[in-house]
Amino acid sequence: MPQLKNMVDRNEAVHKTKDETITLRLNKLEIEEHHVTLLFQYADKNASDPSFTHTDTGNTRTEQKQDGEGISVSAHLIIRRAPTGKLLNTCHDVILEEVPGISRGVIEAGLTHMLSECSKADFKKPDSSKILLCRPKVSLQHNGNETLHDLLESGTINGFVAVKIGVQNALDEEGELVVVDERLVLKVKRTRGQKAMTLINKARDKIFAREYSRLQIRYQGDNKRSLTLDVGVREANIAEKIFAKSSLVNFDEPIAQCQTEVHVKLKKLMIEILNKMAKVK
Repeated sequence: MPQLKNMVDRNEAVHKTKDETITLRLNKLEIEEHHVTLLFQYADKNASDPSFTHTDTGNTRTEQKQDGEGISVSAHLIIRRAPTGKLLNTCHDVILEEVPGISRGVIEAGLTHMLSECSKADFKKPDSSKILLCRPKVSLQHNGNETLHDLLESGTINGFVAVKIGVQNALDEEGELVVVDERLVLKVKRTRGQKAMTLINKARDKIFAREYSRLQIRYQGDNKRSLTLDVGVREANIAEKIFAKSSLVNFDEPIAQCQTEVHVKLKKLMIEILNKMAKVK
């Protein structure tokens, strides 16, 4: 963390991709006793200039980007410094503000790159004289904390997609057109609770008979965010399968599309959720 903090203070914590048209910048890093707060800024030079339309008159204006600028958004990431367990002392609970563009994969690649720049090290194996280089590697994995049964108590389903993988059927005699995957879309009325669970089991049984291997459930949570929940048709008790859940927070202070400073109220609420997650364990 100290090396990364120095990098941030020098405005050098940057990861550029796609011919340097996309930039992930670690703009702020706050190291505290129990938590580490990171504020990322994501900028895309290729994104279209933003337009604004007056809701009464219909007049529209477009703000043009200047040279070197890109459409930008920001996201907060907070790490709980205490590891999740004594045996897994390199694993930590983390909470991420959900913002389109700044995905887990983008942050993984960006942080790994930044740490490789500021904290390179070397070591020598006891049985070898060769010097080996090493660096930290970041991996962000969903922490499942809700069963499918729990999710259906507050959210709804509105359809399924059945997936058959590895079909390998040729559509032409020459074998130039080959079907690798098949997908079957099933539409149902918006449903929740036990009725939704009954529909899921019914759909699972029907597509299993047709030799489909996966069932993707179209789900919308109480925060109005749509997700796809994936289950295998051979799973015995899918009601108890664990999924990650997003939390919706409300307060009276707006969050800018691209924050230049850590949002104090959002940080406080995110830490409260993070601490609750640790207590559940």
